[in-house]
Amino acid sequence: MQRLLIISKKSLGDIILQTGVIQALKEAHPRMQITVACDARNASAVQKHPDVAEVLPLTLKGEQAAGFLGVLKAIRHKRFDAVLTFGRDSQACLWGFLARIKIRVGVRNQPLKFLLTRTAIEHATEVNSFEYYHKLGALVSPQLKMQYPVIGVEKQEVSRLRNQLFKLRLSRRFIIWHIGASIEEKRYPVFQIIETLRLFKKKRIIHPVLFAAGPGDEAFIAELETAVNNSDLKSMKVFFADEIDFSATAALFTLAHLVICNDAAPRHVAAAIGKKSLTLMPRHRKHSWQVYGEAQKAYFLFSDVPIESRAVDTVEPAELAGMIRRLI
Repeated sequence: MQRLLIISKKSLGDIILQTGVIQALKEAHPRMQITVACDARNASAVQKHPDVAEVLPLTLKGEQAAGFLGVLKAIRHKRFDAVLTFGRDSQACLWGFLARIKIRVGVRNQPLKFLLTRTAIEHATEVNSFEYYHKLGALVSPQLKMQYPVIGVEKQEVSRLRNQLFKLRLSRRFIIWHIGASIEEKRYPVFQIIETLRLFKKKRIIHPVLFAAGPGDEAFIAELETAVNNSDLKSMKVFFADEIDFSATAALFTLAHLVICNDAAPRHVAAAIGKKSLTLMPRHRKHSWQVYGEAQKAYFLFSDVPIESRAVDTVEPAELAGMIRRLI
């Protein structure tokens, strides 16, 4: 098997997890050329990955990619030996079949499963989604060994950010609190963040805090910055940085002492570079939080909310401040 196409319309966090499968496939088949078709907004997570030969960016409208025939033409041109699709995806099933790709791997519980040649039931017996992605990968290569994703950090980007932080007089031991989230419900509320910061003095936490945000988080970080400026926290060293892209996020995390984040892509970035992190997330999201443990320097505070909720506001500021103190 020489040419493999991986199709994933999943979120950025899932894309990062799936790079572990890519690494394992490349290790099992060193000469394999792997192309990844994914949401163009998430392409930066794999464009510079050493085991990815090419990226085919998809323009998604909801769960559907625009330009179905154009994508099919591009896939046909590459003459892939196999296609591996993460998630339920009728378009991907059709692309693989119409492009006459011999080995077509994907999820069994979906309408067009009959177009696939090898399938697995989605999240049947696995502990978490990470294990499930490797289970699908093993249908391409049975000798696959599980690997955690590893992100390479650009030294030039780290150096550039270090110089910027030096100009801000930000010490080498600082905390990054990344407020990024795909939905508002996942975020820790502004008033609880303010209360947590107030408790830093009581807990003897003297580290500066840099609040970071990615694309789409502008409104929340603006609200947070206003709340901090209008509070009694002006004596604290609190900084803000918004619209940080993927490569800058990874580089920035390497410079921090601790990363605090929501159930979103930044926690996967922290784990992939081996940075100590604290994630706020619902306890019932086992398929998500059981991916990492202390071996990946990943720690958690759980909210006890109904299964349909992603809220984390049941985590008390005192509990959060206490956990931060223990981790630093």
